[in-house]
Amino acid sequence: MADDLADGFRHLRVVPPRPTAGIPGGRVAFAPVPSEQALWVEELMAFLRAEVRAAARGGVISAADSEQLLARLGLVIDQALTPR
Repeated sequence: MADDLADGFRHLRVVPPRPTAGIPGGRVAFAPVPSEQALWVEELMAFLRAEVRAAARGGVISAADSEQLLARLGLVIDQALTPR
């Protein structure tokens, strides 16, 4: 499963889009390039997701508790990193 990062952290590299990479004859709006902070948050959540699910598989916590924990962690991380 992709969420079970058995080989450790994945290292993502952001490649900016080429300005000529559009569809000929059409207008294409490119999505904004994710910030370094956004990529870090994705890596952190992927790591936490893998660890919490491993704990659930090992019987340390229930599957329902693991999903609730992941939802709460996502909220806490989002609140901690939202500029005020």
